[in-house]
Amino acid sequence: MKKLKLSSISLILITAAFIALADNSIFWSSLVQRLDLLSLKGFGYAVTSFASIVGIMALIFLIAGQRFLLKPLLIFFLLTSSLVVYFNGIGVIIDKSMILNMLETVKDQNTNEATELLSISLLWHLFLFGFLPSAFVLAVKVHYKKPLPELLTRFTYAIGVLVVIGALVMLNFKYVTYFSRENRDLRVMVNPHFPVSSVIKVVKDSYASDSVLFQVIGDDAIVAHNGRKRVGIMVVGETARSDHFSLNGYRRATNPLLKKQDIVSFSDAWSCGTSTAYSVPCMFSFLDREDYSPDKAEKESNLLDVLTKAGVKVIWLDNNSSCKGVCARIESENFHHDFDTASIFYNQGEYTDEILLDKLDTLIDASNNDVLIVLHTLGSHGPAYYKRYPKTFTRFQPACESNAPHECGNDSVTNAYDNTIVYTDYVLNKTIEYLKYHANKYDAFMLYASDHGESLGENGIYLHGLPYMIAPNVQKKVPIIAWLSDGLKQVKGLTDVSMKACKEKHVSHDYLVHSLLNMFDVKTGIYKHNHDLFTGQCSS
Repeated sequence: MKKLKLSSISLILITAAFIALADNSIFWSSLVQRLDLLSLKGFGYAVTSFASIVGIMALIFLIAGQRFLLKPLLIFFLLTSSLVVYFNGIGVIIDKSMILNMLETVKDQNTNEATELLSISLLWHLFLFGFLPSAFVLAVKVHYKKPLPELLTRFTYAIGVLVVIGALVMLNFKYVTYFSRENRDLRVMVNPHFPVSSVIKVVKDSYASDSVLFQVIGDDAIVAHNGRKRVGIMVVGETARSDHFSLNGYRRATNPLLKKQDIVSFSDAWSCGTSTAYSVPCMFSFLDREDYSPDKAEKESNLLDVLTKAGVKVIWLDNNSSCKGVCARIESENFHHDFDTASIFYNQGEYTDEILLDKLDTLIDASNNDVLIVLHTLGSHGPAYYKRYPKTFTRFQPACESNAPHECGNDSVTNAYDNTIVYTDYVLNKTIEYLKYHANKYDAFMLYASDHGESLGENGIYLHGLPYMIAPNVQKKVPIIAWLSDGLKQVKGLTDVSMKACKEKHVSHDYLVHSLLNMFDVKTGIYKHNHDLFTGQCSS
């Protein structure tokens, strides 16, 4: 059988066109819904978009895909683009934040999280849109001209590509600029252009961050009270959305135990980001969301540093991937590896969140100072929601038992997710009961906040991690719940009535650090009274 023979230029253009069409299906689908393709302007915009996507990729291949490098480069882009469009299809955008999240997963050697993303549908998609086209590239015999003619031909085509793109943009300039400005969110779906530009931003920011010296802030912090020892437990939730907490009006009884406690659930609370790697450092940073970036936060003291400086004993316990750098300078322990299968907390390949409560007595009693223990839970982490809770907590059935929720019915996905909330309710209630039991020894509080929310198939979107600008509210609106012991409420001048009067106050992750400073009576110039959940003042 005669081997198919193509010039390098032909193979480049075919590959670029394939990626532009097959691996940008989400972009084209969204574009068609917003454009009138029967109008001259709409059709012109679509043609300009196609030419630009093909042209930019062709330029990359023409320049970087020299002899011996062309096939590996094309195969890399084919495989990567097919992977990106699959996740775009379930509402996951590969932007800077998501890339940082993936890098953290690799850094943490979190194989559980990585393998949970594998599914039959993903492998089938990769086979059709990644491996088969790659096999075609491998099978083709590429005809190269002699070095100088090859170089001149590529240069000519590169100029031609630029001319075509430029001409189309100029012909449709008014509508292109107008439509692009009004539909900026579409750019995040352009594949592989947006992921590539996001990688470049990550690399650029990393180099810029390396040149910045660590800044110590809150160095004036001191504990101002001289009363009883105070113990706080800050529970960092994972992927919990506010509207699935019955405390906030959800139709299902997902919080049967917390409902009986004297807690306040802030029903209008918003996250800093839509991914763990972005939100968790932000939750403990003194940078407000508008000023925050992971690179900035990494280069200055966080809340845990300031509390430690003030004299509070701070300990981080993790049942998730890692603390994302937040606990780098304090005592910490991670349970999410080297699992003991004989443990009572072992469940379907990992520990349940109750393991975080197992050593509280030892840790708290070891210090005479005030103590803050941060519990980083696995919570409602997707996509395998059914693994996050013991079988005895399967309240809502049938529950999706797949790591590809888009392959389950919407009701079964919701059932599995709601079961994780029921289990979270149990863990939080158990934490409160533990603190109540020791009320004779110290004043105490529990503060719970999820890092971000989750999409459960609404409008075809699953999981989380969409850019904040376009993310649905279910990925940004999170539960924040507080419980204070009677002794602590008394010394802080708070009552159940005054606290619950603030439950509808508009709050966010920006409030957490200042509220925790207040709970320990830490005096410092960086404290913001108007960003404190526990002042009894309910104006936004």
